[in-house]
Amino acid sequence: MTDKQKHAISLGVLLLLVIAAAAMITTTKPKLGLDLKGGLSIIYTAKDTPGSKVTDEKMRQAEYVLRNRVDGLGVAEPEIQREGPRNIMVQLPGIKDPEKAKEYLGKPAVLQFAIVNQEYESMNEGQMNTLLKQNKPVLGPVLLTGDKITDAKATYGGNLGNQPIVTLSFNDEGANTFAQITAQNVKKKLAIVLDGKIITAPTIQTAIPDGKAEITGINTIDEAKEIALVLNSGSIPVTLDISEAQSVGPTLGAEALRAGIIAGAIGFALVALYMLLYYQGLGLVTWVGLTAYATLVFGVISAIGRTYGWTLTLPGIAGLIISIGVAADSKIIIFERLKDEMRSKKTFRTAVDSGFWHGFRTSLDADIVTFLAALVLFFVGIGPVKGFALTLIIGLTIDVVIMLLFTRPVLGFLAQIWPVKSPALLLRMPRIKEVAEGA
Repeated sequence: MTDKQKHAISLGVLLLLVIAAAAMITTTKPKLGLDLKGGLSIIYTAKDTPGSKVTDEKMRQAEYVLRNRVDGLGVAEPEIQREGPRNIMVQLPGIKDPEKAKEYLGKPAVLQFAIVNQEYESMNEGQMNTLLKQNKPVLGPVLLTGDKITDAKATYGGNLGNQPIVTLSFNDEGANTFAQITAQNVKKKLAIVLDGKIITAPTIQTAIPDGKAEITGINTIDEAKEIALVLNSGSIPVTLDISEAQSVGPTLGAEALRAGIIAGAIGFALVALYMLLYYQGLGLVTWVGLTAYATLVFGVISAIGRTYGWTLTLPGIAGLIISIGVAADSKIIIFERLKDEMRSKKTFRTAVDSGFWHGFRTSLDADIVTFLAALVLFFVGIGPVKGFALTLIIGLTIDVVIMLLFTRPVLGFLAQIWPVKSPALLLRMPRIKEVAEGA
């Protein structure tokens, strides 16, 4: 395979990638973070209390309770996720009353038991919850609360020992109350309610006098684990403090987005203008390369947002702007190495190969160092810091792709088909004409 064929294949692959990225951009808009869209962002940090350490199980319980409460707020596209071993980040886009939301999310969990009224027994949990929101009398009075539960576990049981079930244990007071409830309501549905939402409503099969019960009729072991988690969440033995709270109005978010776009456009234009003035013809090559670079970066960001729900934040835009500078740096390093090769009496054609690879290795070293730093930020940082690190990682990766699939083949083509009698059209370089002609 000749060099021309290799260069043509490289450019063809890049063209396909750019077309795919452009298609992704036109069909999928990046999801915007709270600092660009407006809303409330809270980071809860768990703290040890005397006699009780923070564990992964307790953090999962806390996350589950917060998720249920966010659902109760009716917020569209909320995000609740663990950040490290002790932090839970809650993002509520478009929330109108941030203070009320913070107060609601910070309340202690309330777990209750109540009998489902007869006319609603044929309904499933989803239908009953819908009617509860409409203030329909789905449930009778609260008969027992979650603070009487001492333990709840998901396991397997039934006649063959292969059916997912949840086992319950109550303290003495809870056991007596539960015995009375089950004795008086056999064949009725007992609803287990967390923060006003029915989690499950099993039918009481028989009276349970010993304070130990089983919830059967569960479809999967994951569902059983979820129910056990809810039952144990009645008293979360972990203190959640608000370590960070950020409220951004929709107007401020739109203004931040506009400022970010303007900053990015100005940065891109200044880089392009500098490259054109300083490197002349190769400056035009840089323009095309940066355009392909920007298309690929935004295409990847759109794809990640569509696939994983990742949101673009203001720090993320800052990472993009920095990555544009990094991409321009790579071109500058390669072009300067190319000039060094020509100063050593090589023609433009012979200088391209060695100049590119020397410059590429230097750029790659710099990209790897920055990439590793960004990688650490991504795994250690939380919230917007992750967004900054991720966009920087994307930018650095695509910079390498552009160098190999665009800069190298374009320089190779120019070295072979350009009328190199006048290489000064490509590079601003004193005495370059003399060097080329003398070689």
